[in-house]
Amino acid sequence: MEIGDWKSTGSLALLHRELKQLGLESNIAELTSFGFTVVPPEKVGPPELVEEVREALEKTMLRRYGPDGLAPERWANVNDIQRFMLWEDRAFERLSYNPAGLGLAQYLLGTDCVLSLCAAWVKGPGEIRTGIHGDYLDPAINAQPERVINCNMHFMVTDYTKDDGAISFVPGSHLWRRQVTAAEAEKWADQAVAVEAPAGSMVIWGNHTWHGSYPKKTPGLRMTLQCEYMRRRHQTEEAYRETVTQEALDRNPVRFAGLMDVYSLFPFGKSDWDIERQANAEPGAKGGQSINAYRSLFDMEPANGRTTLRPRYDYMHHDGRMTSERNAERARRMKAAQEQAAREADTNGAQTTGQAESS
Repeated sequence: MEIGDWKSTGSLALLHRELKQLGLESNIAELTSFGFTVVPPEKVGPPELVEEVREALEKTMLRRYGPDGLAPERWANVNDIQRFMLWEDRAFERLSYNPAGLGLAQYLLGTDCVLSLCAAWVKGPGEIRTGIHGDYLDPAINAQPERVINCNMHFMVTDYTKDDGAISFVPGSHLWRRQVTAAEAEKWADQAVAVEAPAGSMVIWGNHTWHGSYPKKTPGLRMTLQCEYMRRRHQTEEAYRETVTQEALDRNPVRFAGLMDVYSLFPFGKSDWDIERQANAEPGAKGGQSINAYRSLFDMEPANGRTTLRPRYDYMHHDGRMTSERNAERARRMKAAQEQAAREADTNGAQTTGQAESS
């Protein structure tokens, strides 16, 4: 079926076309049917990608823990999460907008989702394992909203097998839409399906899917780089909007600014919101899931000044105007700007036509 620019679907049609280009149609079906999917290395990136990420992760471990940061004795019977990894190496920044990983995350969350967390997992040999659980933010054991709120992407820095302590899933559990009970966690611990895939693969799942991991029975370390994405208007797990620099925005694509949520309308202050800043932002940097708001997964051109840091607002200041007055003035300014842009477009078009006729 040929997928058009169907306005009724918003940006989903454009996203689906690009996921099809990446050969990820079966991954979409697996997310829908089973609640998780594995993307093979050849659909994730070039062969050198896994080496780049592994080297960056190993260097980070040595910086954080010293010369014995990768020593076997440190990691014996340990499965440890390394928090706030994004700014440790530019390889991690680039992985956050990898077309396959971000594309499938956007399929679950919408094309204006934000980055909530960038972490790494390092596991050594022993009996330690992750218990079966779901990632829904409210841990209460009750019915959860049908819509996926957050989703995970794990990039496998080392080979994954059951004996290597692989992550595991309970297929179809995303349809149950509730948290695991203690008895169920015990029941599924050794019945969950282990993900067996080579380094460079990605596994993606939504917050409803029950998952855990197996103990590592083999020598060496199992390493993973994790990106968790979230729908807008939810609290992120790590402070990216507060810590991103202009240099980071400039060196990464426009969509990276959207992941950092630097154009969010929220929170409000006493003088309302800065809607003009968002209205003038590049597609992909701001919220919205219309066709016009979509940014291609393949757009890797550095933003170089097209995106900017969130201003420091004085939330306690009130400008003495009513919200309705402020909105009316804002609407007049935006209409005038649109009319000016239309006049300039007409002028440029006329000049182009005249040049073509004279040639």
